[in-house]
Amino acid sequence: MKSAITSFQNQVFSRGSAGSTSDEKFFQEQQLPVSILDDYKSAAEETQYEISENTKRVYSSSFSIFQYYCEQHGLSPLPADPRSIISFIGHQKELYQEKSGHQLSKQTINSRLAAIRFFHIQAGYHSPTEHPLVVRVMRGLMRNQYRQISDYDQQPITYDELEMLLSVIDQQPQQLTRLRDKAILQLGMQGGFRRSELAEVKVEHLSFLRDKLKVRLPYSKSNQQGQREWKDLPKDETFSAYEIVKQWIDTTGIKQGHLFRSLSRDGNSLRDYQLLKPKVGKGFLRGDDIYQMIKKYCDKAGLNSKFYGAHSLRSGCVTQLHENDKDHLYIMGRTGHTDPRSLRHYLKPKD
Repeated sequence: MKSAITSFQNQVFSRGSAGSTSDEKFFQEQQLPVSILDDYKSAAEETQYEISENTKRVYSSSFSIFQYYCEQHGLSPLPADPRSIISFIGHQKELYQEKSGHQLSKQTINSRLAAIRFFHIQAGYHSPTEHPLVVRVMRGLMRNQYRQISDYDQQPITYDELEMLLSVIDQQPQQLTRLRDKAILQLGMQGGFRRSELAEVKVEHLSFLRDKLKVRLPYSKSNQQGQREWKDLPKDETFSAYEIVKQWIDTTGIKQGHLFRSLSRDGNSLRDYQLLKPKVGKGFLRGDDIYQMIKKYCDKAGLNSKFYGAHSLRSGCVTQLHENDKDHLYIMGRTGHTDPRSLRHYLKPKD
């Protein structure tokens, strides 16, 4: 992935676009004027923020799978022929996952094609995934109802499930563990946070007002350009995160930086905290840590962790607000959804 991103610096000026005329000579130049080299490198550095770190990991893994398939059959992975893509789809759709016994989901195959597209564009090639035959194959795959894929999503954590999880957390002997983990669950569920957003909440993003906790989100999945976004979380709402988050901050004395920190092995103190650059450092939780924590508490509470995960907090927020008779605009304001149709997946008929 790193080489794919840094290749931007070499590809833009070494490969011309099809049909270029007056600019053709410039785009074939192998070396930039020294006077603008620093400016060019400064701008090129911004490509590291083009996609999230998690997406980079997924794309790297997916493209490695495609590369291995190509190597086995003597095919070129980059640039790839559209017929190679179609053959790869045929191979992937017939695979069965060892743990679940199900075939790969449509979303997984789509993600692997997205990775192929990304690496081709990064290298300056047209993406073979856009070929009409590839598009037709994927359109048919999306409508195929006879493949044996998993037919369940993560179940929502609503008030009933949350109460069970909090009861388990209360059995933890360490005070800091109890405070932190309850704050994570209550804030995650009340605010409808994605696990990555929850892990990135910083103390300076919080405002404890008279009747609500206000959480500012500098960035989110639906707000990757840094527009204004915040969540207003009422203090009087059932299982409100207001008091438990405040208690966690007061007890730990955290003044700035990541809200949710790593604890020592005995759970009695915070680990050393250091932030070297965005998302790089030590002493704070990542999204995967929150995911594993929720799985652990679900198992202890008697909830099958197979059906629950970090996304259960977000879906639980939508489901519970719907049960509380909140309208779609209110729910979207809480979760950050930008399209009402996105809520349909979560909303179920009331009893």
